[in-house]
Amino acid sequence: MDSRQSGAGRSRIAIIWTLSLVVTAVIAFLASSRIQGGLAGNAGDPAVRRQMLVAEMRTNLARSAEMEKCAVLSDRDEDAGNFADESKSSAAALDRDLGRLRKLIGEHGSSREREQLDKFDSSWKNLKQIDAELLVAAPQNTNVKAIELSGTIGAELLQKLHDDFGKAALKAASPSKRVELEKLAGQAETAVLNIALLQMRHIHAPSPADKRAIESSMNESRKRAEASMKTMEAAAGKKSGTFLNGAATVLGEFMQLNEEIVRLSKIDSNAGSTEISLGKRRLADAECDRELKSLQKIGAETP
Repeated sequence: MDSRQSGAGRSRIAIIWTLSLVVTAVIAFLASSRIQGGLAGNAGDPAVRRQMLVAEMRTNLARSAEMEKCAVLSDRDEDAGNFADESKSSAAALDRDLGRLRKLIGEHGSSREREQLDKFDSSWKNLKQIDAELLVAAPQNTNVKAIELSGTIGAELLQKLHDDFGKAALKAASPSKRVELEKLAGQAETAVLNIALLQMRHIHAPSPADKRAIESSMNESRKRAEASMKTMEAAAGKKSGTFLNGAATVLGEFMQLNEEIVRLSKIDSNAGSTEISLGKRRLADAECDRELKSLQKIGAETP
């Protein structure tokens, strides 16, 4: 899977999430507006105030989920961080309303309301624990950064390596020596190009075990490249050796870059965030909303 395929996949997920979030937000907004609008005239009534608080909590729950999804989908660190902050802000507003609601139910509510509020509180704590992990990982964008390093600096180093090898062969002392250097250069380049291809596989690998297997293949390719380089250096004359020294430096820089790409890929923040957001975070959010709906229903039945 290359970066374009990855982007297309993220775009499809974005469309699905956006449609889902729009529906959720609209439902929550309409529910909140209907309740608050219909009860605004009796806002001093404790039962009415409880209903209005629950409606506002549902709205903030939906806003928090919407901003969380935007944070996960954002490719830019700054955007992801801003969306994560907005999600936390909505969650903080819900926490404030939860405290007010707990006080009102404690003073005027029924035992059923208190029991249901405790259920919501348990679900809400679970959701906040998930977000504590998710909203830290989302802005890191380690997979995206790894892809960018491979496609920019990595590609430039590969071109420099190719150029240095070509110049080294041109400076060979004889036609036969040139053929030999070109053959060895081809072997070294093939090994390095294989590492570059493996970088994309590593970034998109589904499990740590798969990543480790790819790293093993990278190490084998590195050994082949370095072995070819040593043979070239031994066979090259003085003029060719100047360019081979440059090639050796470039190869070292490429391998250092590869280590950073592998490090970012192993953090796997984009894939990990997406999995959490689509999985347990979505389920926890739905559970919280169900608990709030039940609390609204119980509150409406309580004098």
